[in-house]
Amino acid sequence: MLAAKEKEEKKTVLKPASPGAKTALIYGMLFVALMLVTGKTITTDNLGLPAVALFLVVNVCDYIERKSRKHFQQVIVVGSFLLAVASAVCMTFWIV
Repeated sequence: MLAAKEKEEKKTVLKPASPGAKTALIYGMLFVALMLVTGKTITTDNLGLPAVALFLVVNVCDYIERKSRKHFQQVIVVGSFLLAVASAVCMTFWIV
């Protein structure tokens, strides 16, 4: 089953997105939605810098996790989602 999935992934043009890219995308969508609801201004600094930081943090954690264990841990996926949600809420209500 895993071999078939790997073959299917090799056929595609783009590789699957990393957990860091997914986290940055989730942060961006939530942050923009929350800023529109609250009526505050959106700047590239408020949107871009935390997204890049989340991307780097999650990818480094994913890299360390993959080096220490052979199998991918679901904790990375759940933790990165919760980190993105918490970052978007904090950036919307407390920092900006």
